[in-house]
Amino acid sequence: MNLTFEYRDRGETNRAGPDSLRVGPPRVVQRIGDPRAKDALVWLNSEIPIGAGTFYAFGGYSYRKGNSSGFFRSAGDDRTVPALYPNGFLPTIVTRPTDDHAVVGYRAELNKDWSWDLSGSYGKSRFKFHEDNTVNVSYFYEPRDPGDPDGPKYDESPTSADTGALGYDQLDLNLDLTGKLDWNVGAGPLNVAAGAEWRREGYTIHAGDPVSYQYGRPNDPAIRILNQNGGVAAIGTQGFPGYSPREALDEHRSNVALYVDLESLLTPKLLAGAAARFEHYSDFGSTVTGKVSGRYNFNDRFSLRGTLSTGFRAPGVQQEFYNSRSTNLNAAGVLTDTLTARQDSDVTRAFGIPPLKQETSRNYSLGLVGKPTGKLRLTVDVYRIDIDDRIIFSSNIQPEDAATCGVPVDASRCPIRAILDPFRVGQVQFFTNAVDTKTQGLDVVALYDVPFGDGTISLELASDFNKTLVRNRRSSSSILPAAVLFDEAQVTLVEEGQPRQHHVVGATYRRDGWAAGLRFNYFGAVSGEGFTPGFKQTWGGKWLTDASFTVPLRPDTVSLTFPFLGFTYGWETLPFGINGGYYYARVNLRLPH
Repeated sequence: MNLTFEYRDRGETNRAGPDSLRVGPPRVVQRIGDPRAKDALVWLNSEIPIGAGTFYAFGGYSYRKGNSSGFFRSAGDDRTVPALYPNGFLPTIVTRPTDDHAVVGYRAELNKDWSWDLSGSYGKSRFKFHEDNTVNVSYFYEPRDPGDPDGPKYDESPTSADTGALGYDQLDLNLDLTGKLDWNVGAGPLNVAAGAEWRREGYTIHAGDPVSYQYGRPNDPAIRILNQNGGVAAIGTQGFPGYSPREALDEHRSNVALYVDLESLLTPKLLAGAAARFEHYSDFGSTVTGKVSGRYNFNDRFSLRGTLSTGFRAPGVQQEFYNSRSTNLNAAGVLTDTLTARQDSDVTRAFGIPPLKQETSRNYSLGLVGKPTGKLRLTVDVYRIDIDDRIIFSSNIQPEDAATCGVPVDASRCPIRAILDPFRVGQVQFFTNAVDTKTQGLDVVALYDVPFGDGTISLELASDFNKTLVRNRRSSSSILPAAVLFDEAQVTLVEEGQPRQHHVVGATYRRDGWAAGLRFNYFGAVSGEGFTPGFKQTWGGKWLTDASFTVPLRPDTVSLTFPFLGFTYGWETLPFGINGGYYYARVNLRLPH
């Protein structure tokens, strides 16, 4: 039995600079970086022989308390109450995620060639939200007499609230069988792995305190509540409006799966394999995927390997059912109430967006494995991955200009505004199957060991070249063309938001348990349009340096480098962090027992 306990207290980082546009004198009002977090974890791993086999159990529990923030609200913003925050305010989001997981099982041998493993597992995650340093503007400016919007106001609002919680749980039962058959074909036995799985998934959203989501205390949209600038007051707490009873849910689904994996040495030089998997989902029906693979050894130094496979990925229950309200920037850079609509909501149905369906893929790879000398090892692989009906997060769908829509809104001229106005939001996003993509790439890895004195120097060179293209955009909506549903900013994020090149060059010297290493990582250029579609920015490639010295001090990542320009930090296109250098020392102490 092994028992592990871990505790971590991590301070926040902030790379935001002084704001000279919204406050005076200029000062830092935004938080851009890692949140403050405290973590605790306990983990148990155990096994005990019972009868002819072994009973095993492992699992654990973890807890975290995080502290982050939303966007700063200036004193003159519609979402600010100067009587409470005369200098503006930064909403604080306090999160408390918990995770628990347990697995129990029994494994044993049937005979010298076959073994079986029966196991069950259960895991549950819960993510609680709390808002501090906030306000419900509609509460503060709500008229005491609903019939007199210009009369006396309540002039009060809570400045903190519980804003709800997300939950996910999964129950699995597995039976696995492995062994080999002497099938008198080729140069070796037929290795077999087969099994069955049953899985149940559950997803919940719990509503927050009423003040976190209501429009005034009666929560009546017919009441006219005006903010400090004369516009309609915002709904719920600022920063992270709470989940309402309308958004709360308790959904689940189940699936069963059967699989078989075969592998055999057909000739002394040819290893071949084939696999198939059948799955049936309670909400998507059935699918079958497969794989064939092979490896041909020309001699003891060079081999050729390849794989062809099909893939299937059902939408996550979170993608199916998640829905919320939040505050985000629109294309003009203005804070806007944003709705994330679930896939079977009134909004998505009104737009003509069908329910989510599974993604399918085709994968091809071919590689050369070589050992030209006793000290040099080399692999070269090319690959291609085609994904159809890829599930994406749509663009921010924004309504037409109100000045052109009339009062009441003419749905024939402004169909988007007619759909969104009843929800009092300025834009909407949702998950949908909207694109097909193609990814091609080349991976090269070379390792070389050189004796040096009483130790060894290990040299490493690894390179990855890849390119992803959006092959097709589609929309089933008569209101939202494909170019609106998944706009150029989203295309840029998929195609250029991750580096197309990544290189690693390193050397490590080892001797008698001591080690010293130096590694250089290159991340290629990335591009993004962020919150300004049509204005694409490119951040050039960067080299990062990692230095290590083991026993007992290990400084790591001595390079101080980060993306430049743009939202300053690239926002959606960060192949590495923005925190600069990181140094740590670690001592491992082992006690006899």
